[in-house]
Amino acid sequence: MNSRARNFLRLLLVCIVLLVVQYLTTIDVPNHLDSLIPPFKNLKSSVVDDGRRMHRLTVDNGPTGRPPGAVDREPADYEDTSTEENKEHEKDIPPFLGIPNSLFRSPYHRYWETNCSGLFQNDDAVIKATNVMIKAARVDGKVPMPSDESFFRHTQNCTAFRRTRNYPERPNSKEEEDYPLAYIIATHKEVAQVERLLRVIYQPQNIYCVHPDKKSPPDYQRAIIGLVSCFDNVFIPSEVESVVYAGYTRLKADINCMSDLLEKPVRWRYVMNLCGQDFPLKTNLEIIRQLKAFKGHNDINGIIPPSYIIGRTKHHFIVREDGKLVSTSERKTPAPHNFTIYFGNAYLAATRAYVSYVVNDQRAIDLLEWSKDTWSPDEHYWVTVQRYPGVPGGYPNATWDSLARFIKWGDIHEYPKCIGKNVRAVCVFGVGYLQHLVRLPHLFGNKFHYDFDPVTLQCMEEMLEYRQRYPGSIHQFLSEFPNTTLIWQNHTAYLGD
Repeated sequence: MNSRARNFLRLLLVCIVLLVVQYLTTIDVPNHLDSLIPPFKNLKSSVVDDGRRMHRLTVDNGPTGRPPGAVDREPADYEDTSTEENKEHEKDIPPFLGIPNSLFRSPYHRYWETNCSGLFQNDDAVIKATNVMIKAARVDGKVPMPSDESFFRHTQNCTAFRRTRNYPERPNSKEEEDYPLAYIIATHKEVAQVERLLRVIYQPQNIYCVHPDKKSPPDYQRAIIGLVSCFDNVFIPSEVESVVYAGYTRLKADINCMSDLLEKPVRWRYVMNLCGQDFPLKTNLEIIRQLKAFKGHNDINGIIPPSYIIGRTKHHFIVREDGKLVSTSERKTPAPHNFTIYFGNAYLAATRAYVSYVVNDQRAIDLLEWSKDTWSPDEHYWVTVQRYPGVPGGYPNATWDSLARFIKWGDIHEYPKCIGKNVRAVCVFGVGYLQHLVRLPHLFGNKFHYDFDPVTLQCMEEMLEYRQRYPGSIHQFLSEFPNTTLIWQNHTAYLGD
């Protein structure tokens, strides 16, 4: 080949490269094509030789040199950045038709051939056919699910496990990269469902504390350790509790995680506490935008205790030898530091500053000590601290307003009746309730049972993947998002010293 031909080929190759680069800069790249996404600035990932740790977190504190535990004060932390320029034009968003090639599809969890689009649209024929399919799969009333032992085996090759389950390696957007979240997952059974929850909320810039009940069987403990050991940003707390139903140890499990989370290098903004039967109703980006709309407030609801609740904190409770919590006739002294005891939800979305107050302020520590011998202290502790003067992100007035968690109680008629089954007066959602779940403003729902209705989980996964691909699509289901109608969103939050 002569020199003129070689020069022509070089010129042709350069032109082709330039055309490809120009094309790539003009198209929307799907989130799962990670190789086309440039590395992000503050969080670097690497895989060690044995492949057991995926994300080695390195946080750049920048020129301020803020030490771990310092709380950001900039008002911009709480500004709503979901402006029109960040939203996709809804006319360009295709309708949800299900995602048969979903990123959540894997050999670890059975894939159910169903029409998720029809289920979300309340198609009666699709709902009936799906329920027939689920019923036929049940053995002794339960749908078989992966065992703890099998999940332990899967996690022995972390690289293959993460790849097969498509755990994301980079943030989906700059907005998400700049707003890391923390999660607490309190769990005691069924690693397969815990893993399914972790996978759907997992982002490499976030951090996750998984608290396994110390009483859980050895196979479960091994499987949880195997799962957690595959990630640098997922950990078991340094102190693990043997959890007693309605007892102090359930609250202490969350606080143990909070204490450890404050020591981690990740500069998370909010923490949310979950249980193994929770599942998200929003994508990571949607959760962030709703939290920003809280304007620095904690989402912790509660009221002055009604008469039938007051006894929970008036008498000493003890744990019997059989592990049950029972009341005694001994009356308790008043709460310390003039705390007014409130009654509320055990689940929250709390700012980093609030968590720092709970862990480090002596008044909060004294209230925790006082709460040790009460009934279900997690249902009064969080909200009692929330209402105390000067608490970061607090709100002084009683209210049930909250978006942290949707629970369909049997005696609450504000929402459509349960479609699924009731367990201890709480709805376990079936596929017939998907039509309602997709239109709720809440961040998470409870309860979902993998062995009762796995299709509900599968369709929620597909819906969240669709909304992650098309962020503006949430307005097909919620005309006003993020929600700004909670009574405390009109209150000016104290952000801390």
